[in-house]
Amino acid sequence: MSNTGKSIVKEISEWVILIIIAFVIASIVQSELFALTEVNMQSMMDTLEPGDKLIMNKLAYTFNEPQRGDIIIFLRDEPVNGVLGRASIYISDICKKLKKDFRRNRLIKRVIGIPGDTIEIVDNVLYVNGVEQHEPYARIDPYEKIVLNRSMPKVTVKEGELFVMGDNRGHSADSRDFGVIKQSWVEGKAIFRIAPISKFGKIK
Repeated sequence: MSNTGKSIVKEISEWVILIIIAFVIASIVQSELFALTEVNMQSMMDTLEPGDKLIMNKLAYTFNEPQRGDIIIFLRDEPVNGVLGRASIYISDICKKLKKDFRRNRLIKRVIGIPGDTIEIVDNVLYVNGVEQHEPYARIDPYEKIVLNRSMPKVTVKEGELFVMGDNRGHSADSRDFGVIKQSWVEGKAIFRIAPISKFGKIK
């Protein structure tokens, strides 16, 4: 190959490398702000349904604490701390996607209790700090309410913890089953639904 040919190949290679680096940096920056996630389970019906595509705000809790009623995405047993932590998760996700093994243990639940709260369930009725909660978003099938008749002794949420539940109470594994979660596991807050188009809009 002539010197001219080698020069062209070298220049093209450099451009390709620069484009790849720019893409990776842009992707990491984007992943640090917002991310697209998909609902895969029935635990948040009727608020969210399998196949719904959501925008997650990853900076929602940078300066603020999760509040009761927030719908959060979290990674069980995986702390999400700082840029390096998020970048590590992002790169891991890419690798798993390339391997067609993209089932990271992400869960979507609603925050029920924040630090200092006392949570109790009596005959399927939720009490927070001794006050009965009226939950228009909760889906409790009348038949399941009779059959399951779930109760749970008082749990006090400690600093750095959250008590979470799925809206579809009869079909959700949540803090009633695996206990409180750590705030460090929270990846972000679900803020917007982009698909299906018929449900396009802010998540409540």
